[in-house]
Amino acid sequence: MLVCFGSHCIDRYHFPERDVCYAGGGSVNCAVHAQMLGIPAAFAGSAGNDKAGELILRELKRYGADLSHVHIVAGNSAVCDVFVSEGERILGDYDDGVNDGYSLTEEDLRFIAGADYCLCDLWGPNQKYFPVLKKLGAVIAYDCADRDETDPRVREALPYTDIVFFSAGQDDPVLRQRMLETKQKGPAIVAATLGEHGSIVLSDDGFTVCPACPVTSVTDTMGAGDAYAAGFLAGLYQKKSIAEAMAQGSREASETLSYHGAFPQEGDPHVYQ
Repeated sequence: MLVCFGSHCIDRYHFPERDVCYAGGGSVNCAVHAQMLGIPAAFAGSAGNDKAGELILRELKRYGADLSHVHIVAGNSAVCDVFVSEGERILGDYDDGVNDGYSLTEEDLRFIAGADYCLCDLWGPNQKYFPVLKKLGAVIAYDCADRDETDPRVREALPYTDIVFFSAGQDDPVLRQRMLETKQKGPAIVAATLGEHGSIVLSDDGFTVCPACPVTSVTDTMGAGDAYAAGFLAGLYQKKSIAEAMAQGSREASETLSYHGAFPQEGDPHVYQ
């Protein structure tokens, strides 16, 4: 099982004619994509007791994710404002909502640590749980987005992280040196997604490169990195090689480019005035 913990949010798209809301957040997206690939997944964390929270939980349930460690908290769910320009998503204001101040319980942490893999992203103070999770035997994957060790959250997480994902521009000597230095800080696997240039992974076997899957057009890049991480971890769960796991991540990421939102959602669009 893959347990994704931490951030949830509503991705509120601002289109010229109206605002459209989609369930999202890195951990939610990864759990859904794992389920789409046939890998049992769970989301552990909070959700607000508002319409946005209902939407997030409804989509997770529709894909069959385990929600036994979701806690409904009085208040608004997190919201991220999104703008799209020529297929590229641009993130605006972010309201943490009930994510702010929420804490996982000891039971939650035991559940997370008992998974084959657990994953969270940069958003939210989830790095503070890593020492406890590691003592409990967790295999921790961490998505640090486009940040590096200059971000204190990344510095805090790396010594306890087994697999780290981040986004970069292209494969070059500077990137490879960064990946080597990152691996020395703890992770056994360092994965960099490079957009149209594919991805590169550093493991104990050295560097492995995977091209991006060809696409005819790009509607929206939202959730592509989350889809890649889910596909890659699903590959490891399925005992695939690093190269095969990368290819699966690339395929999963490419499919997200054809629609708005991080994954296909029932009754799109969800509109809240």
